[in-house]
Amino acid sequence: MRILHTSHGGLPDSRIEKTALSLKEEGHELLFLGGRPTISQAHNAFSEIYHVPIVNHIRIIYDSRFKKKWLKQIDTIKPDVVHENNLIPAAMMLETDYPVIYDDHEYWSKQDFRFDTRSFIRRMAGKPFLRITPKWERKILQSYPVLTVNENIANEHRETATYVEVTNNFPLRAEVKGMVNPERRKGVVYVGSDFNNVKFSLHRDMTGLKDILDFDILTGIPHGEMMNTLTQYRVGLTPWLPHSFHKYCDPNKNYEYLNAGLQVLVTSTLSSFFKDNPYVHQFQSYSDIPDILNNLPEVSGQKIMEHARHHYVWEMNKSKISSIYKHVSSSN
Repeated sequence: MRILHTSHGGLPDSRIEKTALSLKEEGHELLFLGGRPTISQAHNAFSEIYHVPIVNHIRIIYDSRFKKKWLKQIDTIKPDVVHENNLIPAAMMLETDYPVIYDDHEYWSKQDFRFDTRSFIRRMAGKPFLRITPKWERKILQSYPVLTVNENIANEHRETATYVEVTNNFPLRAEVKGMVNPERRKGVVYVGSDFNNVKFSLHRDMTGLKDILDFDILTGIPHGEMMNTLTQYRVGLTPWLPHSFHKYCDPNKNYEYLNAGLQVLVTSTLSSFFKDNPYVHQFQSYSDIPDILNNLPEVSGQKIMEHARHHYVWEMNKSKISSIYKHVSSSN
């Protein structure tokens, strides 16, 4: 099949590229259309890349010229299936007859808080988008089979959608293969650029964390270098203050920590995804963290790596991706 992935962003994008790579390995032709320029692609999954500059949320809603330009580009590409990776491009497909798969890794209708930390002008500008999001999402779920990132989202979507599969944000086996466990590990680390922002996102708030804990931050380096650097640490953090949206999150950093042999310390609102994992530890408040760290069991990093290779690698998702494409093929 000739499969077109679309996104209002560009590349690199880890989830999009890993999904495309899985399909390429099955013999399909993969193409990409983005609303932002592509800087690079990590796995060379796409044979062709197209770009239609995206506009802001208000123009997408009220200006039909952008939609016509976007859909004209898709008609020119002539895909057999369109794999939509964002809400906005998926909504534009509703008036077409193309077979579509919707990859919902954002759950936008539950993210009305995203504009709360922005300026008054940007909050007002975002309101039309927030108002129309639930309507778009409902129509998309009613119309297309869905991939998403965790079972909490999937269970809610199954109330509307006819076909839903879960593909967690695991790393590729190739990305973690050959990592060496050092003789000695030490230190605590957080992966992410959040501390570079003027304000934390509400669902990734870490206000006060630096007051009670010394830790390193890894950000802005190539993924392979980051993974190798992680192997030097003993503990990885996902310490966002509790938020209702956490039940819909699937932070890839947790799986990266485990594949690099780290024990993981997570907010209690994120811990439900690791109920049977002895290497993931939860806290209720920041005041708990020093005590938890002081009492962590001594565990071989190699043992954690081996456990992760059996439970948290992308290849575990491939059968689900194949299943949803078989479903689309049989339905058209």
